[in-house]
Amino acid sequence: MANFAILGGFGKMPVASGWTKETAVAVLGGGELDLASAPPGLDARLTAVAIFGGMDILVPPATTVSLSGLSLLGGRDVKVAPGDGPTIAIRAIAVLGGITVKPVGSAQPA
Repeated sequence: MANFAILGGFGKMPVASGWTKETAVAVLGGGELDLASAPPGLDARLTAVAIFGGMDILVPPATTVSLSGLSLLGGRDVKVAPGDGPTIAIRAIAVLGGITVKPVGSAQPA
């Protein structure tokens, strides 16, 4: 399943329970992807792309996040303390934009 926002945004998009592969793209816009509402399956992978925009990715507390990707005049940040929760591999590409991974219910700004 994929979520795209071009010259706009997407709201708190939930994913299906047991998901293993997701894609989210924001170009000249932004979005919030809720990965906390449905537990991931084994080897869960997310590809997130933000170009001239931003994206917040919400995960359950104590999620172990493996972050890879590219930042070009942008930023990628994980604000989740790893624990015994699910493991999610995120490939984040931020070009003149930002991608933030944070626990659900977090009041921290992106």
